[in-house]
Amino acid sequence: MRELEFLPPDYLRARFHRRVGFIRSWLLLAMGMAMVLWSLQMGTWVNEARAELQALRGTGYAVGAEAQKVERLQAEERAYEERLAVLKRLEGPGSVIGLTAMVADVVPAEVVLDEVVLSGCETPNRPTLRITGRSPSEMLVTRLLGSLEMSPSFEGAALVGSKGGVGGGREFVIAVTALPGADAQQEH
Repeated sequence: MRELEFLPPDYLRARFHRRVGFIRSWLLLAMGMAMVLWSLQMGTWVNEARAELQALRGTGYAVGAEAQKVERLQAEERAYEERLAVLKRLEGPGSVIGLTAMVADVVPAEVVLDEVVLSGCETPNRPTLRITGRSPSEMLVTRLLGSLEMSPSFEGAALVGSKGGVGGGREFVIAVTALPGADAQQEH
């Protein structure tokens, strides 16, 4: 059965429009709340994305600083390797240090050496030493020449120059050629 309505039609229409308006209001309010919540969520996502971007940018700067440290350390390593190579050349067979030590072994105690210069790099197996120094007498210079000539490490000792020094001594310059493997002979 059909329900009977005793209310006037204008009142029924007004009540219908009020209910529709009430429902529309609630729908608008719900949509508005959804939009507000959505915008808050989007803001949170954007802030997180910015924070992540900043972190990545910061990482890039940190990586850049670390890369610069690595480059600086590699440059230091190359410099130390070059120094080590120079030291190895100085310590190796026929080196300045080894040859100077061999010369010092044959120098008489009274003779003072001022300089030992290695030359003859064009023949690395037979370098020439130029020895300058002072001696109290000509006899000690002659003994030094004889000791160099008798040494199994050297040959061709020659007096290049000699002159009177302070207090009656002699200043001298001697040239001598080191034999191949002379430094190795001294070690054995």
